[in-house]
Amino acid sequence: MSYQTSHMRICTASEMRELDGVADQEYGLDASILMENAGRAAAQAIIDRFPDAGTATEILIFAGKGNNAGDAFVVARRLLCFERRVRVFHLEGESGYKGAVLKNFRILKKMKAKMTYLEAAQDLQDFFTSSPGPHTIIDGIFGTGLKGDLEGVFYDTVELINAQRSSQVVSIDIPSGISGDTGAIHGTSILATMTVSLGFPKLGHFLPPGAGRRGELVNLDISLPPKFRKQGDKFLLMKAPLGALLTERDRYGHKNSFGHTVLIGGSPGRVGAITMAARACHKMGTGLVTVATWEDAFESLLVKLPDETMSLAIDLSAHDELYKKTLPTYSSVIAGPGLGLRHDGKALIEGLLKYYQGPVVLDADALNLVATHKLYDHLVSRRGPTVLTPHPGEMARLLDVPISEVRENPVKAVRDAVNLTHAIVVLKGAATLIGSAENVLYLNHYPNDGMATAGSGDVLAGMIGGLLGQRMDPFQAALLGIYLHSLAGDFAARALGHRSMTARDIIENISNAFKEIKVAPALVSPVEGRAKLL
Repeated sequence: MSYQTSHMRICTASEMRELDGVADQEYGLDASILMENAGRAAAQAIIDRFPDAGTATEILIFAGKGNNAGDAFVVARRLLCFERRVRVFHLEGESGYKGAVLKNFRILKKMKAKMTYLEAAQDLQDFFTSSPGPHTIIDGIFGTGLKGDLEGVFYDTVELINAQRSSQVVSIDIPSGISGDTGAIHGTSILATMTVSLGFPKLGHFLPPGAGRRGELVNLDISLPPKFRKQGDKFLLMKAPLGALLTERDRYGHKNSFGHTVLIGGSPGRVGAITMAARACHKMGTGLVTVATWEDAFESLLVKLPDETMSLAIDLSAHDELYKKTLPTYSSVIAGPGLGLRHDGKALIEGLLKYYQGPVVLDADALNLVATHKLYDHLVSRRGPTVLTPHPGEMARLLDVPISEVRENPVKAVRDAVNLTHAIVVLKGAATLIGSAENVLYLNHYPNDGMATAGSGDVLAGMIGGLLGQRMDPFQAALLGIYLHSLAGDFAARALGHRSMTARDIIENISNAFKEIKVAPALVSPVEGRAKLL
């Protein structure tokens, strides 16, 4: 079941241009109307966030080329109407502007606005020397369609703005210098305090390194037709629709009513990972949890497992018993944490994928075994759902590409992995991407450096597998598990600090995450003038 219409749409730069064109051709919402709506909404968001802006010192507005400059000119006019002190620096001469952009430029001139044509960065340096601020700076130099590195006066202007450490900087749509599609930095970029995205947020708002330079992100409605929200193939996970997936449990149910998950992993000296995954699985409400490990790791595993967890020693010599009789009794399987890359690992994963037709989560070494032995056909031929949870290194091995390629274009990597395996693919990171065969991509943006700790990924595998074991829709289970994992990590960071939290602290806060997501307010459709903080 697809939930994209309840989550927030994300666009690439070209998709946003296409929507602008459709709005014009089919609805009569031409560039001048959208520009006015964008500038008005952005000006209001700036005043809401910085109520004293333009009172003691000037608001400095920087306009570059294209429609982003037009948005900046409208912002300047609206702020002047709020009786704020405004000064406009434009990096293009009047002859370089056209259409609605030129119209708004000339309106400012007729209003006798303070306007300076920046032909050389020295003029701006002289201004900052004579007027040190602090200022509120509005960045309208480049929008999402930037191609190539910043050079000349554009580069120097961005560097001078960044040097004003005491100033607040607001970027219109995206910080100048950041790719709207990849988050890449084109030579340099504005370091923003806040970014106001127009219409829909862009991929570059969430992908590193650019995501770390946009500050707070506020998405502004510019009166695009509501049906646009329901289209597209990329969406940002939102709390309210995920909370709606948590249905009431049967108060008269028993442990078998809530599934039985088996976790396969652990090896000599590496039983911690599978133990973490098992603890997380229990916390998700799974009725029964069993951990299976190699015979030579069995004794060390027993002393690690919580009392409520059952255990099983893997005996690959009894194939029929394991694959045809034992595994079908479980409602979901999680394989990989701490499993190791031993010689008999291939036979284990092959048998699992061939004979077990329930939902499977493959993590860590299970993914490495798939990549090493090219077990993709086994994944494709499965009748049951499969969830893969690689980090960028594991994804690179699955696709047999350099890790740099995964990091530079994670969206392509996820879609390539989906095509290769026919699985639900979860590329873990500060911006986690989730893809499936339906070709709809979801993004969970919940950066938390405290979760960059050993065992965090094992906890996620246990959480998703636990939901699968309770017979939840596989894709919904992946989305909900990922979001709850982030919420639990956020609770842990707030309680213990980002530096001190551990994977076990994430587990201990799963119950808080459930409470938080269950009380999420009903999703309200955006209306004009309403800003949504992302």
